[in-house]
Amino acid sequence: MNLDINLNAEVNEKGSNKKLDFFSTGYKDLIYICMRLSLIDSLFEEEKPFIILDDPFTNLDEEKVKNAMNLIKTKAEEYQIIYFVCHESRV
Repeated sequence: MNLDINLNAEVNEKGSNKKLDFFSTGYKDLIYICMRLSLIDSLFEEEKPFIILDDPFTNLDEEKVKNAMNLIKTKAEEYQIIYFVCHESRV
């Protein structure tokens, strides 16, 4: 993934850079959450802020939700995460 100075992202897909409009809403959500987590890692090298997530995976299918939850569990080892959901499938 490439970011410009305005945080506009392009993803290298099979050797070609694609703007985010190319991807589904679910993939965009995944890209945005990864961008935010990377930004937190970059900005807070010594301090560890808490992270609030308000149902960020509403547009993901079951498999992607499972993988995204694994990412959140991994990040929860390093950060305090407050995770709000509105549906039991995302717990």
